[in-house]
Amino acid sequence: MSTTNVLESNSNVANGRSQTVRAARRTLRLRESADSAAQSVQIKTYSSWAALAEITPEWERILRENDKLSIFSTPEWLRSWWEAFGSNRRLAVLALSDPQGSLLGVAPLYFEHAKHPLFGRVRQLRFVGDGSGDSDNLDLIVAPGEEQRCVAALLRWIAQQRNCGICSLNTLAQDSTVAKILQTRLEEAKWPLRVTMTANSAIQLPSTWESYIEGLTPKFRRLIARCRRKLESQYEVRFRRCESLCEIPEMLQTLYHLHQKRWNSVRQSGTLQSAERRDLYARMARAFFERGWLELWSLELNGKPVAAQMSFRYRDRVYGLQEGFDTDYFSHNVGHVLRAGMFEYFIGSGVKVYDFLGGTSAQKQRWGAEVGAYVNFEFARPRTVASCQLALEKGAAAGKEWLRHRLPPIAWNGLHRINLLVTRRNEEPASRDARISVSAAEEIGEGVVSQ
Repeated sequence: MSTTNVLESNSNVANGRSQTVRAARRTLRLRESADSAAQSVQIKTYSSWAALAEITPEWERILRENDKLSIFSTPEWLRSWWEAFGSNRRLAVLALSDPQGSLLGVAPLYFEHAKHPLFGRVRQLRFVGDGSGDSDNLDLIVAPGEEQRCVAALLRWIAQQRNCGICSLNTLAQDSTVAKILQTRLEEAKWPLRVTMTANSAIQLPSTWESYIEGLTPKFRRLIARCRRKLESQYEVRFRRCESLCEIPEMLQTLYHLHQKRWNSVRQSGTLQSAERRDLYARMARAFFERGWLELWSLELNGKPVAAQMSFRYRDRVYGLQEGFDTDYFSHNVGHVLRAGMFEYFIGSGVKVYDFLGGTSAQKQRWGAEVGAYVNFEFARPRTVASCQLALEKGAAAGKEWLRHRLPPIAWNGLHRINLLVTRRNEEPASRDARISVSAAEEIGEGVVSQ
């Protein structure tokens, strides 16, 4: 190499290092600026939902400005959930405002106590909506560009509390700006932290029904068309969409009945036996209908409901929440026929994404779903009982993975069954039923008959 090349190479290295240093300094200055600004953030804590009416207009402004936030961040969903599941929990919704009183963000949180085999009754801080198995895609509700100082203000508030226990902030979107900032700040502050991922599934819908159908496998495409033709040759087929408030109670009862019948056929209790969950659905359905968000559908054959699905629409996305079908019509694939009819309607009305929410399965992928992930955070203030608990749980999780890769399958499966029995005994009934039914759903799919 010539002297000139060596000098140029050294110069390039020096320039690269200089750019890296400048970038690091810029990041540090931004963080210091955010930390300084966070000190000026005014925090008001709300302990009752009725009091939140004074910030609801500004909350809705943030939702309009931040298109990354989902329907699970709306006052309608979170209030419905709290009124159904909030007993024995303590509300702590934080309104984060600038010195002029303009709302920067909302942290919808609550405290609860849970049983722990070693630590007894332990405290947890969660998102409103979490803990029952009903909500996904939760997040801090923050105006765009205010994520750094809102996260800093939240952590400052947590540090000032006498006992927050373990902070469990779950099901944030993988691309959430808040999630990325929260993880970075917790790691830099060296707070005990455990980060896990859970799968979700969604379909990117094309602009036409024909394009969507062409994207499915030939076998599945033929199955959908054949099942609909067969039904139309034997019955008077009606796709019914809820169009008035007075229809909601009847259509919900249809959903409950068909859902229960489906799960009873595989000796599962289903999730809709829960009185709290039915209360959530009734409250949410009314609130969503008034906003034009409710997508409650049924499929009727000669006037008899044989399949039902509850979804809701927000912006250009539809979220699929719950479904059921009459097992007497199992061979007709009535669940598939209803979903296909709904998809055709959604695509025609401009929906861009159908979100199956949490979990993944072969059945969802047959409809064209792609697998994504939610991010879950568990963290605690250093040098607290909660931090010791979290450290033990992280160690147990690491030990579990070590055993999984080293034990014979029969021994691992035995330990897994024992763990499930212990976990179910300590879970709340609503949360346990939701998890069991989701697990069963992965096994039986949607009642598909291979043809």
